[in-house]
Amino acid sequence: MTCPLCGRREPRAGRTPAWALVRGVSYRRCPACGYVRLDRERILPPEAEKARYLLHRNDPDDPGYRAYLEAFIREAVQPFVGPGGRILDFGSGPEPALAYRLADRGYRVSVYDPFFAPDRNARKGPFDLVAVHEVAEHLVRPYFELARLARILAPGGRISLRTRFSPEDPRKFEEWWYREDPTHVGFFGSRTFAALAERLGMAVERDDGVEIVVLRGR
Repeated sequence: MTCPLCGRREPRAGRTPAWALVRGVSYRRCPACGYVRLDRERILPPEAEKARYLLHRNDPDDPGYRAYLEAFIREAVQPFVGPGGRILDFGSGPEPALAYRLADRGYRVSVYDPFFAPDRNARKGPFDLVAVHEVAEHLVRPYFELARLARILAPGGRISLRTRFSPEDPRKFEEWWYREDPTHVGFFGSRTFAALAERLGMAVERDDGVEIVVLRGR
C-alpha cells in the first residue's frame, strides 16, 4: 500500500494500529509526509456525497461567508495574479461563490465541479492560478487530482489551496471539529504540502501554517 499523496510505501493496515480511532472509525497517517486519511471503507458513495454537499450553506449573499472568501482572495490570489488573469475554480460546489467574487475583481474565471459543473472543457488551460478552496479534504486521490491541475497551469502558475491543517496529536485530532464532516476524507499539514510540492515539481510559495498554501509551478 502506498500513500495517496506522497507515494511512499506504508505498512499494511492490518499490521499496524490506526493513528486515530473515533467511534470505531480509523484514520491512518503517512509516516513520511503526515497525510491523514479516512479508512477507505468509510468513504461515502457518490450519491451520498453529493447529497451532503447540497446541505452546505455557502451563500454568496451572506456577509460572513463573503468576508471569508475575501480573505482567501486577499491572501492566496491577489498577491500572485493580477486582474485579467485566468483562474479555474476547481470544486466550485452547488453555488460558485468564489468564482463570483473573483469575476467581480476582473479575473477571467472558469468553474469545474464533478457534481455541479461537470463540463471538462472548463478545465482546459493554461491557467494562471487554480483555486482549490475547501476542496482538498474531499479528494480520495489527492496527488492524482492535484497533478492533473498542475499540468494545466501556465508557466509559473499557482495552485492556491485552503484546507484546515490537521492536529499533530491524534488525541486532538479525535476531538477536532473539521474531522466531523463525513465528506472530509484526507487532512494535510505543512509537511504534507512540502512533500506534495516536491512530488509535483513545484515550490511552496506561501504557507500560513493554519489553512492556506500556495504552490508555484516552474
